[in-house]
Amino acid sequence: MAYQSLGLGSSANDGTGDDLRTGGDKINDNFVELYTKLGTGSALTTGLSATASVVTLTSPEISGSIIFEGSTADANETTLSVTDPTADRTITLPDLTGTVSLVTATETLTNKTLTAPKIADGGFIADANGLEQIIFQTTASAVNEIEITNAATGGSAVAATSTAPIIGASGETNVDLALLPKGTGHVTVRSTGGSNNQGAVKLNCENNTHGQTLMGQPHSAGDSGFFQLPLDGGSARATPNVLLSGAKTVGAVQTITSSGAVSLNTLVTVLNSSSGVQALTLAAGVAGQVKIISMVTAGNASTMTVSNGNLAGMSTSIVWDAIGEGVTLLYNGAKWVVVGQFGVTIS
Repeated sequence: MAYQSLGLGSSANDGTGDDLRTGGDKINDNFVELYTKLGTGSALTTGLSATASVVTLTSPEISGSIIFEGSTADANETTLSVTDPTADRTITLPDLTGTVSLVTATETLTNKTLTAPKIADGGFIADANGLEQIIFQTTASAVNEIEITNAATGGSAVAATSTAPIIGASGETNVDLALLPKGTGHVTVRSTGGSNNQGAVKLNCENNTHGQTLMGQPHSAGDSGFFQLPLDGGSARATPNVLLSGAKTVGAVQTITSSGAVSLNTLVTVLNSSSGVQALTLAAGVAGQVKIISMVTAGNASTMTVSNGNLAGMSTSIVWDAIGEGVTLLYNGAKWVVVGQFGVTIS
């Protein structure tokens, strides 16, 4: 039923308005419609009540949108609407005072805990200027990841339980942790400054109770040198070749028991001729390379042919036939040079 207006006539008692019965009927009809909308038809059940400017609605059902005018009656309003639901939904407002966050708005969030957030491939965490600071790249079906762990007091990584922050690999049983510079860049360990506080890398023992440190030269040395590790890396973790031992230089060792080539990738070669005569060869080295060859087990002669010769009479062969005989060679960029010998025959 539409709202029914009482006919009041053009002026008081002019006989053109509704009579009392008709007017009362319209009033009753209007109230019946209101009571039907807000209750049972005879009683209000929706909880609508009004006290001054406060209106209370109890469990109302609203179709469409709610429009808020704001404190100023003008042409601008805020409309609260919902997407047409496909099932019953519940949104609970917290018992707190604050501002509602919006998905696409630029906002500052505080005191938020994120559990398993997802960042799109190539997505990033920005700095205060909105520029990329950490970029996240995605690998399909990834099973390995990075763990970042903070630490309590202490700050030492040489401890059974580290008191230093940790960046570690996680996932499968054995996982490497890769550092990848861009282009010709380097992985650089910086110094925080101060005397004898150069950039350094410490390699811990298996119990994390001891560690050896590799440290750069001080600023006063003015050094920007490059160093390359030898080619022979030993046998993984089981028996790696030792380069240094305390203050002593310890060279990687090759043991020869039959004819063949003398390795260029070890500092020391030891000969065991107990199984027969050995015919050895030594190829060209690199300028400044040192090679030490000694017989440790005798029985037969070991003869090495040096195709580049040496500076001692331009000889081309060296012979070992007794325990303890040895020679020290230096490659000068063109030939192997004999810089020391004991008992060997050079011809």
